[in-house]
Amino acid sequence: MTAMTQDVDGIREFSQRAAAARQRFQEMAVRAVPQAKLVEHAQKLGLPVAEEMAQLDEGELAYAFDLAIYTAPPGRTRAIDRVAKQHASLKTEAALVLNGLIRSWLSIFRVIGPHPEMGLVVEDALFGGEVWVMDDILAELGEAEGVFCARLARIWGFAITTGTVAPLDAGMLTAIRGTTAQGGVDPSALIEDPRFIRTMWQRALGFHPDGGPRRG
Repeated sequence: MTAMTQDVDGIREFSQRAAAARQRFQEMAVRAVPQAKLVEHAQKLGLPVAEEMAQLDEGELAYAFDLAIYTAPPGRTRAIDRVAKQHASLKTEAALVLNGLIRSWLSIFRVIGPHPEMGLVVEDALFGGEVWVMDDILAELGEAEGVFCARLARIWGFAITTGTVAPLDAGMLTAIRGTTAQGGVDPSALIEDPRFIRTMWQRALGFHPDGGPRRG
């Protein structure tokens, strides 16, 4: 039975299990990253870190962990890929989640509206197409035209985020589209530029793009 043929309760329960599996796999991936590298990612985001990072809350650390899990220098493997290699024999629902995580993609998304079953329908504003998203993190973006940056992982008929979301506004979407369309920048090249994702996560953390002070 696929997610598309389950009843509403079944879809909700499956999405909750998928989110729990995502958390387990990402915790494994973080443990596979040297502490010094985690600190480096946090510092690049502008977070005030000490060696143990104990002074940062879980929500702040999630953005540094995202970079540690889903990015890697040229010629190096990502932490999530190393976890996938270690669990290549999985045959359960967890395998679907892990497969989705290693194939997750970063983009800018615009909320179209609620899905007929539950969750949201979003438009991939950079690469095109619509995606059904089931994710509690996006609950506050339920209004139409909401814009956000995230990594999405397809799990059967729907997708989940990888746990970090940067709310944006229509002006930012217009500027990014202008960069790709009028500036002749390929969306893939934009997304793969480490400065892009750091800028998105800095916005989510309350930093100005120029490294200015955090809000609040």
